[in-house]
Amino acid sequence: MKRCKEKGIIILLLLFTVFIIVGCSSEGSTEGNEGENTEIENENNNGESESENNNDNNNGNNNENENEDEGEDLEPVTLLLMTHWSDEQFERDFKEHVEEAFDHITLEHVSASVDDIEEEIFAKEIYPDIIMTSVSDYLLDMDLLLDLNPLIEEFDFDLDRLEPSVVEYLKDQSNDGELNGLPFIRPEYALVYNPDVFDAFGVDYPTDDMTWDEVIDLAKDVTGEIDGEQYRGLYPGDFMMRQIEDSQLVDPDTDEPIIDGNEGFKVFLERLEEIYSISGNMPESAEDMVNESGLNLIKDEHTAMAADRAFAHAYAGPAAERGLGFDFVTFPKWGEEFGDYGPNEPGNGLVATTTSEHPKEAFRVIEFLLSDDYQTWLSENGDLPAVITEEVRDAFLTGNEHYEEILSEKNLEAITSVEAAPLPDTSPYEKDILEDVDYLESIYEGMDVNSIIREMQDKAEGNAKNIRSK
Repeated sequence: MKRCKEKGIIILLLLFTVFIIVGCSSEGSTEGNEGENTEIENENNNGESESENNNDNNNGNNNENENEDEGEDLEPVTLLLMTHWSDEQFERDFKEHVEEAFDHITLEHVSASVDDIEEEIFAKEIYPDIIMTSVSDYLLDMDLLLDLNPLIEEFDFDLDRLEPSVVEYLKDQSNDGELNGLPFIRPEYALVYNPDVFDAFGVDYPTDDMTWDEVIDLAKDVTGEIDGEQYRGLYPGDFMMRQIEDSQLVDPDTDEPIIDGNEGFKVFLERLEEIYSISGNMPESAEDMVNESGLNLIKDEHTAMAADRAFAHAYAGPAAERGLGFDFVTFPKWGEEFGDYGPNEPGNGLVATTTSEHPKEAFRVIEFLLSDDYQTWLSENGDLPAVITEEVRDAFLTGNEHYEEILSEKNLEAITSVEAAPLPDTSPYEKDILEDVDYLESIYEGMDVNSIIREMQDKAEGNAKNIRSK
């Protein structure tokens, strides 16, 4: 009987010990998974599964990190955004939206050109967290651009939503293995035309998918004088060379000028020569040739076509006020071996800086600015979005005050639907090597194409030699 009692006591002690061990283990497990349990509880309360939340994140990064931030006590921070825009535009396009989306972020502004960042910004001990710019060797040499790859992975940001040609270009321009910037706003291009000029000459309007040769032939039919008024058929703009892959005039590997070996550049000059040789299509001076713009020429109502940035919103006001005639077709194509691309530029991008004390919060802002919601707002107001989401691009200019009465009838798809050319690798010395290497004045003076190329090559080689000597 005594042995039974002793066994009972031993069993009770063992059970009590096990109870204590299990209890401690459970308490530790609860503390270690407190955030996880809270997240699961919140998901259950909202009636959403984890997979649904992940799908939301992947469909446009539109939830502004609500699930990620849930349960976090985010510290208030002030971020500095540097742009080349005015304070008024910053307030309207950035500050209002970002501070509405994030209670803990205050966004401030400094306006400056990237070329002046050392003298106007760093010299005053001002250090932006985000800069609206593209990746460049100048900024990389200062070790200023943060590698965004770790933050892209942490935030599960979907790069496939962005214009692929620009993303690939930014990867190529970034430090090896890094991605130092993301696209934000893309320039828009089109062949803008005035139907009233075509009607006056009794000529059919241009159409989508025309080649440069076809547009040049058409320009010959709408250049001339009517009732004492002189009309020009075509302004060729500055973007024809941005439509082909091999557009470099400086070898990116050797940093040597290759103007005389670039077949596309020769074709480009031959087309310019043909365009400006149309009787009545040459500007009044070489200075006008350099400074004129398609926008001003079309608004002046004496030019039939302009291959330029579209600036679609800028025509709506004059159309409403004085009946300016305008519409768009796709930017002329090179065709054949040069491809059917539209022009491309990096455009305005977004970078985070290595000097930022709040890189994670800076990326939260960048992610928000690339969300479908915000990019739709940009699109509605006339900026071509960086995302390729169809609904976002379809919203282009729908927020304009003249959309219903004027713009809805225009061929806006000619602006938003064209595939942009791949952006080529460039030499970090290209700008310096091509300084004062020009062709417009020579074309104005009637110099032949081969002589222009030879003169440009000699000048560029001299510049390259001076750069090497330094």
